[in-house]
Amino acid sequence: MLKKAIWGMIAVVLVVIAIMQFQPVGEKINPLTYFDEFKKNTNNLVYNDTRIDLEEPAKLIDGEIYVSYEFARNFVSDTIFYDYDEKVMTLTTVRDILKLYEGSGKALLNFEEVPNEYIIQEKDGILYVPATLLRERFGVEVQMGEDGRLFVASNLTEASKTAIIKKKTSLQTHPQKKSKVVDTLIKGEKVNVYDEENGFARVRCEDGMIGYVPVSSLKNQETVAAQPIDEVEVWPSNPLNDKVKLVWDQLTVSTEGKWDTTKYTDIKNANVISPTWFEFGDENGQLVDRGNKAYVENAHARGLQVWPILSHSFENTKLTKIILSSTAKRQYVIDQIIEKAQIYGFDGINIDIENIQVETSDVWVQFMRELYPQLKKNNIIVSVDVYMPSNWSNHYEREAVAKASDYFMVMAYDQHWSGSEVAGSVSEIPWVEEGIMRNLEEVPADKLVLGIPFYTRLWKEGPEGLSSTPYGMNGAANLVKEWGVTPILDEVSGQLYAELQKEGVTYKIWLENKESIQKRIDLMNKYNLAGYGGWKLGLETADVWDVLGQIE
Repeated sequence: MLKKAIWGMIAVVLVVIAIMQFQPVGEKINPLTYFDEFKKNTNNLVYNDTRIDLEEPAKLIDGEIYVSYEFARNFVSDTIFYDYDEKVMTLTTVRDILKLYEGSGKALLNFEEVPNEYIIQEKDGILYVPATLLRERFGVEVQMGEDGRLFVASNLTEASKTAIIKKKTSLQTHPQKKSKVVDTLIKGEKVNVYDEENGFARVRCEDGMIGYVPVSSLKNQETVAAQPIDEVEVWPSNPLNDKVKLVWDQLTVSTEGKWDTTKYTDIKNANVISPTWFEFGDENGQLVDRGNKAYVENAHARGLQVWPILSHSFENTKLTKIILSSTAKRQYVIDQIIEKAQIYGFDGINIDIENIQVETSDVWVQFMRELYPQLKKNNIIVSVDVYMPSNWSNHYEREAVAKASDYFMVMAYDQHWSGSEVAGSVSEIPWVEEGIMRNLEEVPADKLVLGIPFYTRLWKEGPEGLSSTPYGMNGAANLVKEWGVTPILDEVSGQLYAELQKEGVTYKIWLENKESIQKRIDLMNKYNLAGYGGWKLGLETADVWDVLGQIE
């Protein structure tokens, strides 16, 4: 009898222990209403271990899984681009352009019609693309969660960790002992494992719910290898097969160039000349054209490639947004460049669209992504000019633009410009080095070309305020000589500085000369940059060309 009582007590204790072991650690919640990222009465989606905060990011359409364009672009790849006005989706690589037309079966690969495998549809004001597009082109798989409450997306191109639940446990909202319960996980259930914190693992279970479990509740952790997708071959780097030694040639009319004048005969240690030939001309994307075939022939005869500039309109900056926001107009601009290369015989293009606003950043990048593969297939070298990194130019998306170009030219000048509130150098040497290092965080050194100034500014501070006038190197040196002032080395800028006070006005100038250019060449060599670009031809002194030859 006593033995039965003892065994009975043991059984009760075991039951109590079991209950204590399996009971939820806190209040059980409904995750679909508890987490702010999830929307009520709609489909919800998790991507890896992230709850997606979008209005109906996934949907079943005719029995197939579709995802919203917003999810596809913002979370998978921004190379997926949709033009809502023209109802065309464009997907780009450095080699190819795929266009899908909403509401029809039309698809164009590199402008040739192909079977449309990815029908895009609009439902209830939301644009959807088939999940198969993400799986086949980007390696992102979307499935319905095991219990049908969530859509679950996983990036298969990244290695992942899985584990098995070794005992019944609670999936919690936070990595701490007392927190709310998302779900109950049973022994043998498989989970994806992410970070660990405070003895808890962040996991995603088979129904897609995300939360935390004690690390001690996991067993058989293993790494799942990444599943590769077909990689697109990048274009060979450094198509010039040399350091870029470029000078910009500012022209206002079509001309074959006066190649017997010192402006051109002084050129040494350069291999590219970039004339200001093209700019946005009207709202349709028609380009202003100052091209000249004889100019190209003259340059080629002197061993110079020609990469004419394509710029925005400085007189009508609104054209930038109008043209870049249209799929058809972007293509019209690209078509014109290719056509003019065939007419004039130039070797490359230099894109100099400087007035990009935050709201036009995405279409600016899209323009480069569409332009690059088309020009490369026509043997046209692509270079692009971008401001120095700063708080107001971060939206230029340097990494994306660098991938869509052969050479990325940082305009390392106009640190102090005509609109500056204080006088200063157009390009202090420490400022240049800082800009190089910041660019290299996003742009490969073998693409980064350093823009250097052949000019400076004379600053005038007086009762009427601050003003400045640009000067070439010779003009600035002659001005200081007229002053009868000996320039001194300014330790802040690393340049020679001269100052004159006259009739209540203070004149200041930071000189650009062969010594300041030498310091820039030293920086190029220190960071093994792809070359230089000098603005602008005709403002330099003759001795600068020997210094430019010291690029390694």
